[in-house]
Amino acid sequence: METTPLNRDFGKVNSENGIRDLEKARAAYRVNDVELSRTAHMLKKGTSIEEGHQSEGEYIKSIVFGGLDGILTTFAVVSGATGGGMSTEVILILGFASKFADALAMGLGDALSQKAEHEHIFNEREREYWEYDNYPEGEVAEMVDMYVAKGMTREDAELCIGLMSQHRDFFVDVMMLEELGLQVPSEDDNPW
Repeated sequence: METTPLNRDFGKVNSENGIRDLEKARAAYRVNDVELSRTAHMLKKGTSIEEGHQSEGEYIKSIVFGGLDGILTTFAVVSGATGGGMSTEVILILGFASKFADALAMGLGDALSQKAEHEHIFNEREREYWEYDNYPEGEVAEMVDMYVAKGMTREDAELCIGLMSQHRDFFVDVMMLEELGLQVPSEDDNPW
């Protein structure tokens, strides 16, 4: 196997237990500094192997969707009340009532839809476990074909998938993502 710069450097990065400096990695990306990125990815002894990713973006979609919906419907209610010649007190009450109802509906709707999506993903995961347990050769062959279609040589794909398939949970979760496009949520990702 030919040694590329990536293969050569990979051993250095993984030779020690540790974690990359995520803030330096982000700064390196912003300024397009390859050397700073390399420094950020060098592992430090005695640190955890889990990265500390930001979680602020986790709810962006829900916030934008809910905020836009709330603004537009409240604007429509207030505009209609104003156009109907209602008093200021009535317009304010209708506006606040609309805002409250929108917030409640959007929050409940988001939680219920997330719960339903999680149930669907976990049902699909159970099916994948069943397929893995009952016909692992078929599941492995399916994944090898997918990796070959993405550009890997058959030999590399068989090696990669062969190693992954020795770890049931890991293999099934990767298969969920690769085959079905479903990211298995973590146990603490609960809308309630």
